[in-house]
Amino acid sequence: MKNLGTIAAAVFVAAVLLLYMCTFQVRFTELAVKKTWGRMHEDPITEPGLYFKWPRPIQSVVRYDKRIRILEDRTEETRTIDGKTLLLTTFTLWRVKDPARFHTNFPGDVEDGEKKLRTTVITHKQAVTGKRQLGDFVSTDPARRKIRQIEEEMLAAVAEDVTEEYGIEVIDFSIKKLGLPESVTTAIFESMRSGEEAKAERYIAEGQATAAKILADARAVEQRIMAEVQGKVAEIETEAERVVSEYYKEFDEHPELRIFLDKLRTDRAALRERTTLIMDTGESPWDVFDEQARARVPVEGGVERQGTGKTEGAGRTPPGKPD
Repeated sequence: MKNLGTIAAAVFVAAVLLLYMCTFQVRFTELAVKKTWGRMHEDPITEPGLYFKWPRPIQSVVRYDKRIRILEDRTEETRTIDGKTLLLTTFTLWRVKDPARFHTNFPGDVEDGEKKLRTTVITHKQAVTGKRQLGDFVSTDPARRKIRQIEEEMLAAVAEDVTEEYGIEVIDFSIKKLGLPESVTTAIFESMRSGEEAKAERYIAEGQATAAKILADARAVEQRIMAEVQGKVAEIETEAERVVSEYYKEFDEHPELRIFLDKLRTDRAALRERTTLIMDTGESPWDVFDEQARARVPVEGGVERQGTGKTEGAGRTPPGKPD
């Protein structure tokens, strides 16, 4: 019985070992290719699961991570079609799409494929930049900048080279950093500043011309309104003089009453504010505070009575007489 247990354990271990040597697992983040006697099978394994194979050295398996990788190239000087120099740094999102084609071109390691992709990116970056002007990269006019179009053009060029030939899928491509050499920056900025200053001067001149036109129009309107107002004032003054002349005809018949009323208006104006006065009621216009002086003011059709402030006879009260 003891030998039977040992034999069973040995058979179990041998079975497990055989199963380990004849199976392999592909994770959901992996792609794989199977090789028989060193020759790669045409159909790659792209789905996760457990697969069977002959043990080594008959068959072997090469796995690749299919997750997205980031490739950032080094900053290099590139020249535009108008002779300007740019410092461009780009990054590329990529992954292994066809493990069979990738392994055929880069049997050593993924790093070899990444180096080839880097070289391709640099080549097309310089080629696309060489067909563009500086204003397509750097401009104060947003409509003139074409950064996204340039990125899409570089992406299409790189993807066309590496997808079919190397089994690499380029997910995205973008310019990470854009700069200018120090020797060029000052001259470019001075040129841009001169252009902007010329625009500013033009805008100022246009603004001043517009402001002058607005002021001229406003003065013309002001003069027209003032002319209308002055004409209206003249009409009112003429009418007022006519009305006043009628009242003055009444006052001409009673000059003492007119003088008395003028004195009252003068006193009212002088005493409008809170005022303390020391005055001589015998002097004009303060004699209106003298009862005897007020009593001597005549009324039409009547006879003055000294000291009583009353008059005899009938008559009408002239306009403007106070109550």
